[in-house]
Amino acid sequence: MARYLCPQCAVHYRASEFTTYTAQSEPWNPPRRDAVRTLVRGVRTLLGATAVDRDRERAEHLEMLRLGVHHRCPRGHVMPAEFLRRETLPIGLIGPSSVSKSTYLAVLLQRIVGMTDLAPMGLTFTVEERSKGIYQRDYVTPLAMRRPPEQTRLERTAPLVVRMHRDWAPDEDINLLFFDAAGEGYRDARSSADLNPYLSVMSGALVFCSPINLAFGPETGFALAPGIEGATAPGAGTVVAAVQSARTVADGRRDPIPTGVVVAKCDELAPLESRQPHPGQAIPLDARLFYGHEDAYLRRQSRWPYELLAQHGPAILAEAERFSLMTRYHAVSATGCPVNNLGMFDMIAPVRVHEPLLGLLHDMGLLAGAAALYGPERVHG
Repeated sequence: MARYLCPQCAVHYRASEFTTYTAQSEPWNPPRRDAVRTLVRGVRTLLGATAVDRDRERAEHLEMLRLGVHHRCPRGHVMPAEFLRRETLPIGLIGPSSVSKSTYLAVLLQRIVGMTDLAPMGLTFTVEERSKGIYQRDYVTPLAMRRPPEQTRLERTAPLVVRMHRDWAPDEDINLLFFDAAGEGYRDARSSADLNPYLSVMSGALVFCSPINLAFGPETGFALAPGIEGATAPGAGTVVAAVQSARTVADGRRDPIPTGVVVAKCDELAPLESRQPHPGQAIPLDARLFYGHEDAYLRRQSRWPYELLAQHGPAILAEAERFSLMTRYHAVSATGCPVNNLGMFDMIAPVRVHEPLLGLLHDMGLLAGAAALYGPERVHG
């Protein structure tokens, strides 16, 4: 029996467990149909909807909008619109509090929601109605003032639900639930589930580290700020590994959680990047990205993030490869520059912010079919 995720309590429920209310919090029941009408409608659906059927469904939908009809989970949380028709996939941004996860998410959403950067690929995104307040307050407003969002200080923060529409699957929209997990307090699967229940239902993970988490030797010609020592990211890999193990035991699932290891603040690595014969480039948005040819995809992806981690972050690399067979490596910068002495960004110039999300969507099987609709000339255009 199908089960649906409540974005607020991170628990799956059966459809029958949800209740329906109007905007005035009055119980609402859909119009009842007798058995004959139900049978006739089912036959018509199999044969193809008629104009009469579409008009009736449109009228019912408009009536529900007029009344403000919504669903609530057994704990009383209001559900996203049409959630029974859309799968909700939680994506965790995991890492220590100092790796600009919130800034990255703010800039990423600004690019894909506000600027529709991925529309040429047939991907458009909208923030779900119930998440708009959080999105405006915590992400849009700080960026408009050229300030970073507030740093994640809690093990659990309010999630953001973003609706993803794919042109090649117009009736199969998906809700992406982004949540931020600081990770410092996670030690095992039990503590992670207690501190952040979203981790136990996670469909994909972006594990963040930054130059401060990498161990540079004197031969690199790159030095960290005075008084700062390189170290591995606390908790990030541990929590994903624990969640993966718990999921295998509880659900009998052995498929790995698609994971991207993200080296944030890559603008701070200019001295190292200038030494590379082929500095990193973004993943090209061509048709080969979507056909599932893993080898070709990886060849087109820059080797710079992987080489960076292999040389200067062996502990992070070993940890990541232990918990997922589907791991990609990315070097990004949400703003392209650090904050100045006023706590503001002089200029926001993102570097490769789309790349981790695209890699994750690809590994989650959500981009299959794109190339059939969008050829290379459309994508590159």
